[in-house]
Amino acid sequence: MRAAVAAFVFMFAFAAVSAQAASRQVSDFYGVYLGHGETDAGSKDKEKRFSQVVIRPAQLEKGFTIEWSTLKLEGDELPSTANTKTYTQTFRATDKAGQFREITSGDLNLGQDASWATLNGDTLSIVQVSVGQDGGYFVTHYDRTLTQKGMDVRFTRFENSRIVRAVHLNLLKGPAKVN
Repeated sequence: MRAAVAAFVFMFAFAAVSAQAASRQVSDFYGVYLGHGETDAGSKDKEKRFSQVVIRPAQLEKGFTIEWSTLKLEGDELPSTANTKTYTQTFRATDKAGQFREITSGDLNLGQDASWATLNGDTLSIVQVSVGQDGGYFVTHYDRTLTQKGMDVRFTRFENSRIVRAVHLNLLKGPAKVN
């Protein structure tokens, strides 16, 4: 039951956001971005992060691939721990302008992860949803907003409606072109 309610809530949110016209094309986001930031107040642990984001066209018609790597440093003045992770997702355009579906996205009601992306003005938002066997849900939300010099990234992770991590990053766009 919880899974069905979570699926309904997230599909409704997806429809509401996508109803707004996208004034940019996903190609406006293509490029290599590099920068840093840290967890926002309210996150359980204070961490410094360095991140690289690469957005490029996908082999799919009107789709895109996003790859991001994050180096997390834990500790105050001298970091005591460093943790690096890299993720890649590929999205395919849908029949609605500014909406994309991740190519491996599944059915939440069947316990499969779902992910989609939407364009809203200068912001590319990506949402990932997972539903646990107990009906609990996990949402990862990225807002990547273009700026004059690059991109601001707002990352929020929810577990059953509680924010467990929030990060703000400022990334500069590199000179490299992506194909």
